[in-house]
Amino acid sequence: MGRRLRHELFRMVVSDLVGNHPNLHPDRLGHYAGLVRRSTVEDPGWTAALLRWTRHDAGLAYTAHAGAAEFVAARLAAGLHGTSRQVVDSVLAEPNDPTWLLNYWTYRHGRALPKPLKRGIGDAVRRLYTEESVRDHDFVFISLRFGDVLNRVHPKPVDERQSALFRAILDRRYDPKAPECRPVPRPPAPVPLPRITGHTLLLVDLHAVERYGFEETVEAVVRRCDRAEVVRFQGYGLPHDRRRRQLEVVRKRLRRHDRVLLVTEAQPLDGELSGAVPAYVPLHVWDLGEQDAEWASVSRHRYRHRGDPAGAPRALSLFEAGEQGLWPW
Repeated sequence: MGRRLRHELFRMVVSDLVGNHPNLHPDRLGHYAGLVRRSTVEDPGWTAALLRWTRHDAGLAYTAHAGAAEFVAARLAAGLHGTSRQVVDSVLAEPNDPTWLLNYWTYRHGRALPKPLKRGIGDAVRRLYTEESVRDHDFVFISLRFGDVLNRVHPKPVDERQSALFRAILDRRYDPKAPECRPVPRPPAPVPLPRITGHTLLLVDLHAVERYGFEETVEAVVRRCDRAEVVRFQGYGLPHDRRRRQLEVVRKRLRRHDRVLLVTEAQPLDGELSGAVPAYVPLHVWDLGEQDAEWASVSRHRYRHRGDPAGAPRALSLFEAGEQGLWPW
C-alpha cells in the first residue's frame, strides 16, 4: 500500500482524538470512508490492525465502527472474501457497539445486511450480551435495542442459558410495560500519557493558558518530556501583535530541537509561522481558543488543533510516530 495513503488515513484517525464529533460532518466522514475503502483493498491486514487499535487503544468507537463498515463494503465491492467478519468482531468492544455499527451501516448503506457483517456482529453479540449487560445497557429510550440487533443478525446462542437470555431480550424489546431505565454514568478510565522523546521547545502563551485553565496540562506535558525547553511569554494585544510576538520567540529560541509545541490562542498555522520552523521539524499548535474545532488541521509535520486536555498530549506522540511508520499496534 502507498505510504502516503497509510499516513493520511492514520493522521485522520488520530485527529479524532482532538476533534469534535466526526459523525456530524458528512464531507469529512465521506473522505474518511474513501480512505478506508482504498486502504482495505490495497492492504487489508494493515487496515484491520488500524481499526482494532482505533477501538481498543485509541477509544474512538464511532471512527472504528465506521471504518469496519467501510471495510466490509470495500471487500464486497471488490469481490474479495474472508477477513471482514473478523474485522467487524474486533471493533465491537462494549454491549452497545453492535447497535451503533448497525446504525452506521443503515445510514450509509441501507437496511440489507451482508453475511460478513451479520456474522461479525453475531460473534460479538455472543461475547457481549449477558444478564449484566442487558440490565446496564439495554434502555427503552434507545431506538435500536438489543432485541432489534438479535432480529437483524440472528446470532446462534453459545448454550441454553444464552438462548434463554436471547428470548428474554426479545420479550423485553416488544413489551410496552418494560421499565424505563437510565444508565449509571461511569468515570472514564485514565489514559496514561506517552513519553515525549527528544528535545522539545515548548512555547507557552501565559495569557491564553491562564484564560482557559490549561496550566496543569502544560505541566503534565513538561513532565512527560525527555528534555524540554519551556519559554513562557505574555500574548496580550491584538491578534496581529500576538502572532508577531510568537514568531519572535520561535526565531530566537529554536535551535536543534526535535519539535516545537506552541500553546496559544487565535494562531493560524500559516506560512509565516510554519516557515519559521524547518520543514522536517514537527510543529504543533494547540489553539486553546478553538473549543469548537471540528477536527485537527494536519499535514506532514504540521499539526494544529484545539487544546483538548485529554487528547492533545497523546495525539502529539501518535502523529509523529505515524510520520515514521511506527504504528502503535
